[in-house]
Amino acid sequence: MFKKRLDKNRRRGIILMRGGKWWVYAYLFAKKDRENIDDDELAAFRDLAEVYAAKSAEDIAKELAAKALVEICDEPKA
Repeated sequence: MFKKRLDKNRRRGIILMRGGKWWVYAYLFAKKDRENIDDDELAAFRDLAEVYAAKSAEDIAKELAAKALVEICDEPKA
């Protein structure tokens, strides 16, 4: 799990996991709205990251099909 700077450092994203072809963003926030996440949130995101670390590509595909996850892609699909 790690924090990613987005949009020329104006926004932050909490990323739970990155696989070979995908990243799981769990939380996005604007830097102007809050400086950082608190310790309780950090602990919860780490727990959630462990859940996603155990998922297979098939599990992720099922969650996408059920719309439990939303795919964000900036590359055209082949």
